[in-house]
Amino acid sequence: MAKKKQTKKQAKKQTKKVEESPRFNYGNIVRWLWVLIICGMLVSAAVFVLIAYTKMPDTEELENPDLAASTKIYSYENREIGRLYSKNRDIIQFKDLNPNLVQALIATEDERFFDHSGIDARSILRAVVNLSRKGGGSTITQQLAKQFFTIRSRSFIKRVWQKLQEWVIAAQFEKRYTKEEIIAMYFNKYDFLNQSFGIGAAAKNYFGKDQSQLTIDEAAILVGMFKSPSRYNPKNNPERAMVRRNVVIKQMLRNEYIDEKAYKQYVERPIDMSNFKKPLDYDGAAPYFKSTLKKYLNRILEQDKYRKPDGTKYDMYKDGLKIYTTLNYDMQKHAEAAMKVHMKRIQDKYFDRWSNRDQWKYTTKDQDREAQLKFRKRFLTQVMKSTERYKGLRNKYMSGTFEKLSENYPNAKFREVDVERMLKEEAKPGYIKSLIRESMISSDQAKDYRNILKDELWTELKAGRKTMQSQAKKDFNKAIKMKVFTYNDQGEKTVTMTPLDSIKYHMEHMQIGSVSLDPKTGYIKTWVGGIDNKYFKIDHVLDDNQVGSTFKPFLYATAISHKAMAPCTPAMDIQHEIPAGEPPFNLLKTWRPNNADGKFSGKEITLKEGLRTSKNSISVWLVKQIGDVELIRELAENMGIKKSKIPKGPAIILGTAELNVLEMAGAYGTFANNGVYNEPTFVTKIENADGKVIYSSIPKQRRALSEKYNFAMVNLFANNLNAFNHLSLNPILKSKFGGKTGTTNDYQDGWFMGITPELVVGTWVGGENSWIRFRSLADGSGGAMARPYFFDFMKRLEKDNLINANAEFFVPDVEPVVMDCELYNGKRLPSKVEKDKEKKIKEFNDEFVDDEFEG
Repeated sequence: MAKKKQTKKQAKKQTKKVEESPRFNYGNIVRWLWVLIICGMLVSAAVFVLIAYTKMPDTEELENPDLAASTKIYSYENREIGRLYSKNRDIIQFKDLNPNLVQALIATEDERFFDHSGIDARSILRAVVNLSRKGGGSTITQQLAKQFFTIRSRSFIKRVWQKLQEWVIAAQFEKRYTKEEIIAMYFNKYDFLNQSFGIGAAAKNYFGKDQSQLTIDEAAILVGMFKSPSRYNPKNNPERAMVRRNVVIKQMLRNEYIDEKAYKQYVERPIDMSNFKKPLDYDGAAPYFKSTLKKYLNRILEQDKYRKPDGTKYDMYKDGLKIYTTLNYDMQKHAEAAMKVHMKRIQDKYFDRWSNRDQWKYTTKDQDREAQLKFRKRFLTQVMKSTERYKGLRNKYMSGTFEKLSENYPNAKFREVDVERMLKEEAKPGYIKSLIRESMISSDQAKDYRNILKDELWTELKAGRKTMQSQAKKDFNKAIKMKVFTYNDQGEKTVTMTPLDSIKYHMEHMQIGSVSLDPKTGYIKTWVGGIDNKYFKIDHVLDDNQVGSTFKPFLYATAISHKAMAPCTPAMDIQHEIPAGEPPFNLLKTWRPNNADGKFSGKEITLKEGLRTSKNSISVWLVKQIGDVELIRELAENMGIKKSKIPKGPAIILGTAELNVLEMAGAYGTFANNGVYNEPTFVTKIENADGKVIYSSIPKQRRALSEKYNFAMVNLFANNLNAFNHLSLNPILKSKFGGKTGTTNDYQDGWFMGITPELVVGTWVGGENSWIRFRSLADGSGGAMARPYFFDFMKRLEKDNLINANAEFFVPDVEPVVMDCELYNGKRLPSKVEKDKEKKIKEFNDEFVDDEFEG
């Protein structure tokens, strides 16, 4: 009985415990929940504080995020002709953004963008619950933060840390920028691949249009690429891109940016990539000009007076400058078209003339054959060694040894020339000493060379080089499929050829350098630096070459202006000479040049006939009458040619000076501009990204020839080409024109300098190497190689009314130099008009004398 009572008592206590236990547990849970919440908040705050002070962008980075903008190059008509960039990017303001883009972005990436403060809790929760299968939790602001300041990690822990960083940065972005600014930055920052940084460049490269002109389906394609620019790239993966595009358009329908009808219309459209064009350095108009422009801009921006307000240098690849040039886009296109037609004709003729000969082994009687062939072989080897193919082999077989040697000799160089020097020293001790004597290397370099020669790794290096050379010999002589240059619409063709033969093939192409300018301003209008910038990088507008007889006008102008000679002054066409030691020339041996054809008529001819037929005999006679070459050099310098580039010997009158096309065009511009020289100019101004002018060109001009003597020279130039406009009833050009050809020894260089009242065109044609040339005057003269280009180019300009064909050369009020040789020689009486002119001349001369006396 007592036991039962005890059991009841225990049962009662147990019941009480059961009744009381829920209250006890509930209170504990609530307390622990509060503890966890508070601790979580404290930990979160601590984490965010830690993140904010750990490798976060500073305020300046957030206020001035890195949006490198491309520099734009404009033609004289303000037409964009090219860009300079590290990242091809246009900076687009929100107000200028295509609404289709903005709507597509918000509908797809962040529907509540305008309602949150950088972090969307609902999106994060959805992403966690669905494990990101139904979309991520990142807002547009967070994605922008990721673009600027974090790089996605494969590590889960690091990725979580980066996600937290993005939250903090996103919050700071939202404080500093408006929603509209954030969207604009998002579009401007993104890399759409294919040199398309930002939405502006992407629209142009993928669809060939400005972003403001994008249709809804095109906008959807680009917005779809935000998920993955490579996976959903419309050029490389059009099927995936279409699927992704339709997802974006569906989202636009869901968010009521478009209706059902528009949705059906756009999702059924195929993706059109016909206007896709990846920007290339050698693509577009004036590629050689743009390459030269970079160097010119660098020199300008280096100067202190053209720096930013904070003193730092402008970066032409990042600062979004605007370069305004003098180039005329339409004229440039005609120049390049005329070049292709003309140079194809020249090249076809070249291949035909050498079809049964090997120009690599051909030499003239005046050349040392053995030395020439040795030089050409060595040159070809050097070109081969400069190719990427050879560099790849060298890296494969020798880079390991170079790395090991660099540990012991950190300042040593291991270029091909360095290895060859050490090999020569090993074969013939003392070679390094000779290099030091000739200032070819420093004593430190010599020390490294000698130490390496003693190092046990030297044997390894030689073995690697031997293997590499053996492999190179096989690779460069094995025929493979490759692309080479040719004159077609693509500028190249696919052939089967050995790499060595492809080097020869490209070196056997004739080249051109041509520039045209306005003589009244010096503004460059066209610039053709070669036949194709992809395969041939040398800019022949700036490449020095012997100028041949195009230098003779400086001689004739000096004789007329300083020695009172006239175009009708007679001289004997005989072999004139300057004896050895005769002052003021003081030559070491007698100089008696031949005419180009080796013949002398023995008759008396006028100066203007001497210039027209380019008789060397008359030039030698003239320089003897002048008595020195200094006056000629001074005149040339006044016309823009540096005197330091003109030798002091009398041979300069035959064109031995090595000058470039730009210098010659500037000088001839003096003749076309009434004797006034204008320095050639191709940049008028530079603006920064804010539109502020930071550089303006200052015209430089000076009078080089008086009006009366310059007019005489213009008439001489016109006389040179009279036959071209009088051979038929249909003159070759409508414009008034004149010019002078030039040809150098062995037909290595062909020149033509053409002048009109509105345009001067300087043209050089030749091979990049002395043995790449024609073998006859008929093929290799300036008249054959360069002059036809001038006529073709000018006819194109006249046809499109890009030049005033009715323009006249400046005619002075008086004509002090008689051009009519019959009148000059008294073979006929002057007409009444000529008598009136003569009276004016006398009055002019009397006034000139009085002014001089009074001065």
